[in-house]
Amino acid sequence: MEYTLTFAAFLGAFALLFAFRHKSSLRTIPGPISPSWIFGNMLELMIPLTYGEKEFAWQKIYGTVYRLRGCFGQQRLVISDPLALQHIIKSANFHHAQRKDAANIALYGAKSVPSLQGEEHRRLRAALSVGFTSAAVSEYQEVLERIARRASDELEASSGKSINVCPILGSAALSAASELVFGIGELDEDLVGDILKIMPRWPGQSKSEILIDGIGARFPMFFHAATLYLRSFNLLRQVQAQAIRVGHKVLQERVAALESETVDLGHDLYTRLLANTSGNKRKLTDDEITAQISVLLVAGHETTANTLAFGLLELARNPEFQKKLHEEVNTSQGNVQYDSLPLLNAFIKEVLRVYPAAALRERVALKDEIVPLSEGIVTTTGHRITQIPIRKGDQVMLALASYQRLQSLWGDDADSFNPYRWIEGKVHRGEAIGPYANLLSFFGGPHVCPGWRFAILEMQAIISELIRKFSFTLQANDNIRVKLANTLQPTDSSGQKCVRLYVARHLDHV
Repeated sequence: MEYTLTFAAFLGAFALLFAFRHKSSLRTIPGPISPSWIFGNMLELMIPLTYGEKEFAWQKIYGTVYRLRGCFGQQRLVISDPLALQHIIKSANFHHAQRKDAANIALYGAKSVPSLQGEEHRRLRAALSVGFTSAAVSEYQEVLERIARRASDELEASSGKSINVCPILGSAALSAASELVFGIGELDEDLVGDILKIMPRWPGQSKSEILIDGIGARFPMFFHAATLYLRSFNLLRQVQAQAIRVGHKVLQERVAALESETVDLGHDLYTRLLANTSGNKRKLTDDEITAQISVLLVAGHETTANTLAFGLLELARNPEFQKKLHEEVNTSQGNVQYDSLPLLNAFIKEVLRVYPAAALRERVALKDEIVPLSEGIVTTTGHRITQIPIRKGDQVMLALASYQRLQSLWGDDADSFNPYRWIEGKVHRGEAIGPYANLLSFFGGPHVCPGWRFAILEMQAIISELIRKFSFTLQANDNIRVKLANTLQPTDSSGQKCVRLYVARHLDHV
């Protein structure tokens, strides 16, 4: 750590040589005062005690578009304006910031969907969509209910005790992702262990990493490679390599089974991709299929597991709603039609609204752009503007968690957890910019999460099973905090991923 900070400070001094290389167009946008020239506002934004402490307050003061300082005086724009978000999300002129790009390549690979742009990105997404249609996802209900029952059995062993529910939910979500991809619920133990370690160790969540990001943004691109040596990407690369090995092995078994035509392989994504042909040629090669394995397993489970953990936490905080939800799901038996359960779906929407997995996304402008705004803003020079000129190289922060707390969209109590807003019709019903309930929890545009339907069904099945059988109660001290480590995560006071709840079996299911 000491070496990293020293070397980073050395590079930071040289960054002054380039301080005026890029004249930002964002200087006249209002924003908070920077407490530090070295770190700007980045420590307040990225690593507060509880995520959003400053960000949500800044939105109330400065509105849906404001400027803050990055490291070494760099200008950054924070955006939660719906029209501006929609424009940037759909535009090909914005791409991942350098840190996210490097982490994506280390974990998912250069040929994975998150790492690609343009025509290659569109082609791969189109081919993968065969496994994520409404019809395809509906075929997983029985499998997901079996996984939910297995998670219920694990909780059963802790009934009457206080436990951290995160490991059980993480294991269930990873099994669901494995079933989706391979048609098998169990993975190699070493791979499982490493996958579960990734997000809490995601690069960029420390002072030194934030400093390195600031240096990378100041220097020309050819200097950026040097900063990668300061990053701890070993675990990410290790998981990618393990996932590809497992993926190749399972793929070879699938190909042999398909050629023999003696085995019913089911509906997993591998089988669908192997059968997805154009003429006599498969749409994706073996290497293209296995290049997606890491993102499907890691991103496919982590976001859902954390959302489930936040969901159980909110049920424990709202015992009256928990009771009503228990009553609703307890009346549904047999082949459950989850979409017909209003409280369940209102609850899932509200958890996704308050705890979007990717709460903050960073983008860099690849060329000059004009970004439109829903409402005008007044600059520091007194001019009212309804669009903002963005120059090539400008950094923008897509504040998705802030967007999902806008009172104009979600009601006067947008900062509160209130599932009834979805039933009482208090949410804005304008043009949707996300695929589900006008939320950006699954992002939107060409980079929308392809597995969002699967994630919803998975949450419906697991929450229904658990709340039908168990009640969840908070401990005396509710000290759960929200941490941003690429995704939003629940942590205890020591920073460890944790939601500790008292679990009790319902009397009607004893």
